[in-house]
Amino acid sequence: MTAVYQTRPRTEAAADDRLRDLLALHFHPEHGCAYWLGRQERLGWDVCDRVRTPDDLWLLGPTPLDDLRRFPLRAFIPRSFHEILHRFVVGETAGTSGEPRATAYRDDEFEEAFVTPFLLAAGAAGFPRGLPWLWVGPSGPHVIGKAVRELARRTGSMDPFSLDFDPRWAKKLADGSMGRRRYLDHVIGQALDVLEREEIGVLFTTPPALEALARRMSDRRREAIRGVHYGGMSIAPAAVNAFREAFPNAVHLAGYGNTLFGVVMEVADGPREAMDYYPLTERVRFHITEGDDWPPRPVARGERGCVIFDRLDESCLLVGVAERDEATRVAPSAAARALGGRADGLRDPGPPAVGAVKLQLGLY
Repeated sequence: MTAVYQTRPRTEAAADDRLRDLLALHFHPEHGCAYWLGRQERLGWDVCDRVRTPDDLWLLGPTPLDDLRRFPLRAFIPRSFHEILHRFVVGETAGTSGEPRATAYRDDEFEEAFVTPFLLAAGAAGFPRGLPWLWVGPSGPHVIGKAVRELARRTGSMDPFSLDFDPRWAKKLADGSMGRRRYLDHVIGQALDVLEREEIGVLFTTPPALEALARRMSDRRREAIRGVHYGGMSIAPAAVNAFREAFPNAVHLAGYGNTLFGVVMEVADGPREAMDYYPLTERVRFHITEGDDWPPRPVARGERGCVIFDRLDESCLLVGVAERDEATRVAPSAAARALGGRADGLRDPGPPAVGAVKLQLGLY
């Protein structure tokens, strides 16, 4: 079948057309994907006939995260792509709130999900180009370790310097334990060795790793950094402001995302009062809701609620996935609109303060 993916519809009519093409792909009786064809059979009605606009997607019901473990990965990929699986990128979640889940992206959609948002934000914020990167974070199976190589390459750098980093092992070490301290020392020691040998200009890492690294870097080394990119964990405005002082010559940009939907970015640098992230394409939709009941009840702008997302890719369709995080719904900023963003953004996303399932946090 011919690919129908469109990166950025400019009108509601175009978005509706794109959705109908997407549903025709996933629900094609012969070439569609096994998971959604099974869901349609249980629903007992023709999805392509009844779901006509993005606002109709709630009719499909939520996608339970456990389904990403109950069914094999290929069940979520339309059969029309099973002959080009060599083009697919596989990633697993970090297991912060449960057992890891896997998903896959066709190579062009992987770029749209993880690379394009950063490049748009980096260009708008003046993020440096052509400087060596140091990646202090995990490699596979975590998708972020696969994206970082392309981020560095697309900003004119060589393959990033990196180090051995196993966040799943770090999560097993008790907070404050000797094992946790020794593991962090092991990671930071490797990073410092690279910084002593190479003229690193860009750091990409998680907030806990950067905090430990900044304490042990000399003033000269910190002042030599021209770009800092944060990922892997949520970060507060006060933490970014402190890092801006520690790395005073750098452009600072954070992303919010995960393996299952991609990343959405901040679109400007400066002193932070809040962390605002904006989707810049229609391939991912966010809903900030009054709890995780179905159908979802959206909150008004300025109110806080649970984060639910839809991933609208040819390589994988996920509808109504409840994130562990809460966020405040905000209107798209002028900077986001200038980059093509029309949807509302997420302010200060992060785990709920109370009532949350215990999260296995570590360095990622």
